[in-house]
Amino acid sequence: MEIYWLARDLNGFPLGRHQFIVIITGNKASYFNMPRSNQPILSQKIDHRYGLVLGAHNIKPVDQKLSANFNRLVFKAFEPADLAAAKEYLTASKPTGHAAWENYKPAEAKKITPIAGITTEQLTRQILDAVDFYIINEKNTNIAYPPPWLGKNSNSWAQSIMNLVQANLPQGASDFDGADAGYDITIPAMYFKGICSPCKIQNPVHR
Repeated sequence: MEIYWLARDLNGFPLGRHQFIVIITGNKASYFNMPRSNQPILSQKIDHRYGLVLGAHNIKPVDQKLSANFNRLVFKAFEPADLAAAKEYLTASKPTGHAAWENYKPAEAKKITPIAGITTEQLTRQILDAVDFYIINEKNTNIAYPPPWLGKNSNSWAQSIMNLVQANLPQGASDFDGADAGYDITIPAMYFKGICSPCKIQNPVHR
């Protein structure tokens, strides 16, 4: 297994970077159980291997299954632009779909390793458990997706998970090249560590 923390250009917008997580899982498709949210994930082919592409995204009220009066920060596996950027990085292929502007920046990645005494498989399970808890807790206590630089976004989500799991992270690991707003803003840890009812949430439009 291999774990990568990636950043790519925002969808259809020439400024800003979006962070997400890619886990290379093996040479064939495999199911990964999410027992709490009951949302198992089937790995997909990324390069010559299969893997998982995990991110959080801005979901507008019209696209939400549950009614809300604001945009939400919702987990999505294999979001098309995330998957395209992962393939671009891991296969050195030409960018597709999310790179339609002159100042396009290639996908950037940092390989993530576990701390001493933890295997990559164990670290992978920790990441999936954090995602599993987030799905339930965000559904119960929605996290608003605010305008840039004002609160929690996909970059906050990725670095919140990485800061909680037993990953060997260098200083400043959450700061990628470009305008990755929210890289230094965390979502409350309780969203990723267990079922919290109710969850406490900081004002989503403030740091």
